[in-house]
Amino acid sequence: MSWPPIIIAGCGPGHADYLTTAVHNAVRHAEVLVGAPHLLDLFPALNVIRLQVGADIPTVLNAMEGHRHRHMVVLVSGDCGLFSLAHRVQQHFGQKHCRLIPGISSVQVACARLGIDWSDLRIVSAHGRTPKEPFEELRRWRKIAILSGTCAATAWAADLLEFLGTDYRGVVCENLTLEEESIHPSDAPGLRRTPLASRSIIFLLHREVPS
Repeated sequence: MSWPPIIIAGCGPGHADYLTTAVHNAVRHAEVLVGAPHLLDLFPALNVIRLQVGADIPTVLNAMEGHRHRHMVVLVSGDCGLFSLAHRVQQHFGQKHCRLIPGISSVQVACARLGIDWSDLRIVSAHGRTPKEPFEELRRWRKIAILSGTCAATAWAADLLEFLGTDYRGVVCENLTLEEESIHPSDAPGLRRTPLASRSIIFLLHREVPS
């Protein structure tokens, strides 16, 4: 039996303006939409089966099994190749049974806002995990982006910024593309003192990086 491929669609940083035409076309043919509530809300008028993604990923994957014969689109934040749920879906169902549609990542948007080239950017995910990268190794990079969003992640970024010393400055990007978007400088004490939004990227930039 030949079932349709599972489409994994990168939905950008959150605002509907950053959805690509390819994603709209895929969703238009969907019978099942899978995604976090804020991503499902990007398509309010669509009359389809909706599976909400929360912290319990195995439960969602098992629920998807029951709809495997349908046209299914998995909505993921940002780009599906950057610390994404796409990896878990591909592991579960097999890479050959999935088709990925790239999206605009929050890192791309942040670098555009800051006006910096990101070809030499070190990206570290601290969202839901404690990074294992040694501070000494990270010192080799002049541009570091930390995908944050939790108090533990912000504290880790503050420790790293303190370790790097005065040659580096911190810049926080919160809720990119959304109405409450905020981009502001911060030092290590400021990071520890001020709670950040769940959609945050903390940049640690060498003083020689143009601002």
